[in-house]
Amino acid sequence: MPCILRHFSREQCRNAVKGAASGLFVQHARNLNTPTHDQEVSRVMKNVKIMKAILIVLTLMSFALTAFAAEKTIDVAVLDKDIASRIKRSSIPPTVAEKYEYYEIRGNSETELRSQMTKNGCTWVDGKKYDSVTSWYWKWDFGSDAAARDCTADSVRVTLEVTFQFPKWVTPDDAPRPLVDKWDRYMKNLIKHEEGHRDLAMEATAEFARAVAGLPPAADCADLDRKVRALSRTRMAQLNADENEYDATTDHGATQGALFP
Repeated sequence: MPCILRHFSREQCRNAVKGAASGLFVQHARNLNTPTHDQEVSRVMKNVKIMKAILIVLTLMSFALTAFAAEKTIDVAVLDKDIASRIKRSSIPPTVAEKYEYYEIRGNSETELRSQMTKNGCTWVDGKKYDSVTSWYWKWDFGSDAAARDCTADSVRVTLEVTFQFPKWVTPDDAPRPLVDKWDRYMKNLIKHEEGHRDLAMEATAEFARAVAGLPPAADCADLDRKVRALSRTRMAQLNADENEYDATTDHGATQGALFP
């Protein structure tokens, strides 16, 4: 490095050159310690790789937890299905068989039709006559699963037989139109009332079937049969009470429009 001597001695100049050279060396050394652009990029990429690895680990952990939870849910679902299947096998929905019977009435006026129904109407268990009645009867069957020390009911089948009895007007060709319309309205409401009796019987039958299926194991199959018969008597008695209450509430269908004339 050239030294221009102006206000410095030669010795001072040499010292200045040495100092400058030393400063340049220190500065150069500092530049060597400062990261280059490539080094900085390399460091950033390394950090990115580390973050990716962490994210992958966290993702795998999340999948593992989800799979674990799903597996537990499937186990519960399978258990519920097994229980539902067992209940379904134990109690088959009741079968309902309906039958319709009619008694004829004749006439061409409200008075005549009323008189015919009073005379030819349906006699009920109470000894009274009614324009229509609905009778029902159920029967049951079930397989017995006899284990070593007990007997249980399986595949309970209950059949409900419902019989409707209605008046049937043999309508003359010259029947007044207003009388025909009034009769049609009456019959529509009368059928609705009797179907209410049927619905009560259907509900009772289904409850009876479920009750039999839910009976605990009996000491033997003869004991199980006695318990089923006792259940049937109890439920039939309750149904009779419900039917009577229904008739009392609707006045045998009068409040439902089943009133003639």
